[in-house]
Amino acid sequence: MAQHVLSNGQTVYNRTIGAVLITLTMYFLHLGVYAITRLKRRTYALTYFPSVLILTLITDIGPNIDRGIHLGGWWLTIPLLLIIFVILVYVAKEYLPLEQEIQYNGFWSQMMWMNLLQLVAMFMFLGLFSNHNDVFHYRMNMEQQMIKGDFAGALKEGNDALSTDSSLTMLRIWSLSKTGQLAERLFWYPVVGGSRALLPDSVTTKAMVYPEDSILWGLGVKYIQKMTPMHYLKFMEDHHVAKAPARDYLLMGYLLDKDLDGFVANLGKYYKINGKLPKHYREALVLYTHRRAHPHIVYHLNVMDADFQDYQTMEHQYTDPRERQNMLHDTYGNTYWYYWQYGNK
Repeated sequence: MAQHVLSNGQTVYNRTIGAVLITLTMYFLHLGVYAITRLKRRTYALTYFPSVLILTLITDIGPNIDRGIHLGGWWLTIPLLLIIFVILVYVAKEYLPLEQEIQYNGFWSQMMWMNLLQLVAMFMFLGLFSNHNDVFHYRMNMEQQMIKGDFAGALKEGNDALSTDSSLTMLRIWSLSKTGQLAERLFWYPVVGGSRALLPDSVTTKAMVYPEDSILWGLGVKYIQKMTPMHYLKFMEDHHVAKAPARDYLLMGYLLDKDLDGFVANLGKYYKINGKLPKHYREALVLYTHRRAHPHIVYHLNVMDADFQDYQTMEHQYTDPRERQNMLHDTYGNTYWYYWQYGNK
C-alpha cells in the first residue's frame, strides 16, 4: 500500500522481490553500523538496532495511508531512540576493554544467548509498534486477491474473524456478488454499516488499491451525482441501466437496513416467491411471516420454520442478554435472523 501511494498507483509491490530487497538493505545497514561502531561480544546485537528501527517505521502503515504518508510521532521518536542508541554504543565501547573474556563454544554459549536476548527485545519492539490492525490487513490482502481476479481467495481473508469495518464489508459484498454467493453467504460474516456499506464512498467505505469504479460499472453505470447506495441502485433500476448483480444489491440493501417491508415489496420483481430462493431471502421471508400480524406474503418452509422455532426457543431459554447472544451466535450467527436482532450493535 505504501508503494502504491508513493508511486501514485504506477507500480505494484512484489512480495518476493520486496522481501529480498528489504532484507538485503537492512543487512547492509547492519554491516555499516558494525564498521563504524565495531561492537563485539556481548553487545554485537546492538548493531542491528538501526535496521530494526527502520523496519518498524516502514511497517507502521496505517489505514489512512491513502491520504498520504505521515510519520506522526516518529518525528520525535526516531531521533530520541537514535540518541539513546549512540549513548549505549558509547558506554559499550568504553566498557569493551574491561569486559571479561567469555569462552565461546557455539550456540549454547553465554555470549550467544545474551545477543539473542537483545534481538528478541528488538523484535518485540518491532511487533508492538508496527501495524497489527487485523481488519486493515484483511482489507489489503483481499484487495490484492481481487486485483488478480481471485474473488474466492479474497473471501478467505479473515473469514473466521469477528472484527470488521464498513470497508471490509463492502469488499466482501462485491466478492460474494462476483462469485454468485451474495444472498447465500453475506451474513456468514460480521456486517457493519447497513446499506451504506454496499458501495464505496471513498471516505468511510473505500477500496484503497482495487479500483472502485469497477464496482460501479459492474452494477450498471457510474453517475457523477453523489447518491446513497440505495438511491443509486433504485435510480439505475428506474432508468433500466442496472445490470443483473444490482438487483441482489438492492434486495440485500433492504435486508441490511432491516427493512423487511421494503424487501418483500421488491422481491417479487426479480424472483418467484414460491421458486428457489437464496438462503438469506428465505430467512427474511420466514422472519417477516412471523413478525407481521397481517403479512402481505405468507411464506413457509418446513425445515426453515423448524430452525426459526428453535431460534425463538433459544432466545427465551437464556435470561442473561450476553449469554443469550453468545449462544444464538454459536448456533445461528450465520443467519439473517441473528443479524436482524443483533447486527450493527
